[in-house]
Amino acid sequence: MEQSSGEGRSSTDSSLKKILKLFLFVLLLNTFVNLFISKPTIFDLIKLRSLKKEVAENIKKELKKREKLESLYNELKRNPKEVKERFIREYLFKIKEGEKIIIINE
Repeated sequence: MEQSSGEGRSSTDSSLKKILKLFLFVLLLNTFVNLFISKPTIFDLIKLRSLKKEVAENIKKELKKREKLESLYNELKRNPKEVKERFIREYLFKIKEGEKIIIINE
């Protein structure tokens, strides 16, 4: 009887090992499918992370542009004649009669 009870345990142990191996295989297969096949894949997530950084940088740039435009707008509201004259001088290269412009090339 001792021999038969020993054999029964080994068959149950081997079936438990088989079930455990099957469970681990299914678990690994599920992990593989979730990482590489199903959407979003790990590569999509990495790409999204880099795009998130780019968007954050673009937001910073646009906020700086907005600040400059707001300051120009406020300056234009306060003193429109001075802003107009500066625009004419800097961008259109116009001068008043009797003035001379000296351009220095660096």
